[in-house]
Amino acid sequence: MTMVRPILLVFSLLLGAVLASCATLSEEQCQAGDWRAIGFNDGSRGRPADYIANHADACSEYGIAVDQALYADGRQDGLRQYCRLANAEAEGLSGDRYYGVCPGELGVSFARVHRAADAIHEATARINSIDSRITSLIGRIGQPDQTPEQIEALRQQLRSLQADRRSQQSRVWSLEQQLAQIRRVEQARLASLGISA
Repeated sequence: MTMVRPILLVFSLLLGAVLASCATLSEEQCQAGDWRAIGFNDGSRGRPADYIANHADACSEYGIAVDQALYADGRQDGLRQYCRLANAEAEGLSGDRYYGVCPGELGVSFARVHRAADAIHEATARINSIDSRITSLIGRIGQPDQTPEQIEALRQQLRSLQADRRSQQSRVWSLEQQLAQIRRVEQARLASLGISA
């Protein structure tokens, strides 16, 4: 029973440190109150409108309220910077999530390009996983304690993985061509609507 209290104390301290590190804004940022810049930053990163609640929670700890109107204005300016097809492609390729923040037809195009780029990200991740498994198998094949039967079984697995990798690489090339086509189509569609992308 005497060990329980120190353990609970340590756990409470660690939990408090973790929760404090999750705050989106520091006390200084809350006090400075540059809500337009904070909104712009969130918009330019494609954060959803409800992300302001994270700032409100962080600043409420210091008794400071968020200026929602300034934040919203700044966020809209940031979204104009974010909602470009080049960002859709870059974010999809890096596996970043899209929160559906771009308006109207631009949002439709952004989502299509992002989805196509994300498919490349996922296929590339599968190739990386296969490469890791191939490296592991090669290491196991080289171990001196393997019987000839075990080595042959490992080589068979290796050949199968190499074939799977070639297939995935072909898929990536195909997906890259699809992405380029989707981007061209969406750029032309938006241009016909008079929307800059």
